[in-house]
Amino acid sequence: MTPGQPSTAAPTTHSLWTIARIQNTLSSEVLIRRFLLDLTHAPEHEVMNVFTAWQEVAATIEQHSSEAPALPASIQPATEGR
Repeated sequence: MTPGQPSTAAPTTHSLWTIARIQNTLSSEVLIRRFLLDLTHAPEHEVMNVFTAWQEVAATIEQHSSEAPALPASIQPATEGR
């Protein structure tokens, strides 16, 4: 790629949002059913708005699941004496 020209490389699979990726990211059967119901019952002109709204939900879930909380000091594994 030369400076000033856009990249022609395809985006990575992880960066693409698909119906399947959203469904796999949702953490409960209730959310999955609601997502699919909303998507399949949306009027044509609203399908992308519904998709985008659920994409934001899935992205938030993905972000929070990647942020592993630190263990409190009271349950930290002992490393001394080993």
